[in-house]
Amino acid sequence: MAFSVSPHRANLVLQMLLQANTYVSLAWALSHLLHMLIRFNHLCNLEGLSMLAAYILAVSAESVRLWAGYSINLSSGATAMWLLLTVTPCILLPSMAFLRLSSAGRSLWLRIVTNAVLAMIALEVVVCLVHFVICKPGSRKKMPMSPEKEELDEEEQLSARVKLKNRQQT
Repeated sequence: MAFSVSPHRANLVLQMLLQANTYVSLAWALSHLLHMLIRFNHLCNLEGLSMLAAYILAVSAESVRLWAGYSINLSSGATAMWLLLTVTPCILLPSMAFLRLSSAGRSLWLRIVTNAVLAMIALEVVVCLVHFVICKPGSRKKMPMSPEKEELDEEEQLSARVKLKNRQQT
């Protein structure tokens, strides 16, 4: 059985945004954790427990989203695309919005860091749309070949199959 290797062109700008977003998301997660630890006595009511649940959901969804982004950008098979498309709008954005609204007016730093994370996500979406939808790096059309070259390609494929069968038999 022959394996074909197709080259995959990863997007450097997206890779850089994902790398920067890793550090910004880490700062965001640690800032919210510190904010909740400072206000620990307010975590015993329903609002505090819902903030804790939203924080856990947001941090886990952000880590899954970053992993899926790296996976999609660096590999040719976009197996994690469904994960990226469901986690971000269904889990991450609502939980981040809840955390932002629950800490409104309390800390300027939390608002700045949350805005930075949301801006990085928006930039990643724009870069993905430009790279994977408009540029379409994997869908370059083949140039028409002359009949002589097509025959040579068929002969090369046939000889490769014969060599592979010989290797399997030995």
